[in-house]
Amino acid sequence: MKTLLIATLATMMFGFVQAQEQGKGVYKSFPYTNVEENKVNDHGNTCVRTMPDESLCFDGKMQDRSKCFIVISKKDYYLYVYEPQGADTVLLARFDCCFGQHVGNKQRRGDKKTPSSCNSEKANPFANSFYISQIQDASTWRHDFRDGRGNIKAYGHWFLRLVTPGHSGIGIHGSTNNAQSVPGRASEGCIRLKDADIITLHDLFARVNMKVIIKDEKVDDLPFEIKAMRKQKIERKRHFDPARILNN
Repeated sequence: MKTLLIATLATMMFGFVQAQEQGKGVYKSFPYTNVEENKVNDHGNTCVRTMPDESLCFDGKMQDRSKCFIVISKKDYYLYVYEPQGADTVLLARFDCCFGQHVGNKQRRGDKKTPSSCNSEKANPFANSFYISQIQDASTWRHDFRDGRGNIKAYGHWFLRLVTPGHSGIGIHGSTNNAQSVPGRASEGCIRLKDADIITLHDLFARVNMKVIIKDEKVDDLPFEIKAMRKQKIERKRHFDPARILNN
């Protein structure tokens, strides 16, 4: 029954996105920025870092928390929170992210890749979306990355556990003792936010069963995202050409 409900909600959500674009032409994407990705040695691992951007929060624009959903761009290192409102999709928040150390969709445990649910701008982004199954206090959680630092605190205050079919243990969390990795690629597969941002996401927007769309590195902005950012005049430092993503 729960699976049927989730599928029904996904269909309804995508129907909304389709409806808002009908008869309004194609929204062209934004020009690529000159910001670069850089390989770095992070405690013996070859990781990627890039220029940080400003965290944005427009919670005053939110009308119904139960309708909000998350879109994560592995290409541009952003987590966005959106809400459908009438004929529009409104951007409510934007945070820098860190993903799995390696590029590509997760295939197996230990490959240090972040799973993707959306592999094309033309596909229904809600058809295979992930969702939050648990919200856990992770303030005392520790982890040994086997990089010489030992068993250290690593998750910030909250762990938003995701259902990612075929894989377990994936979540959105903070970056305690790993703040320098955000934004970039350095995790074992989870999505890291700055510690302050995971608190904001938890307190204002997150909920169990919230939809989470994780776009593959080759996927650019979705049509409703382009429309929302243009309408709200959102500027950002990072917009990478998917053909030039740095592979480590």
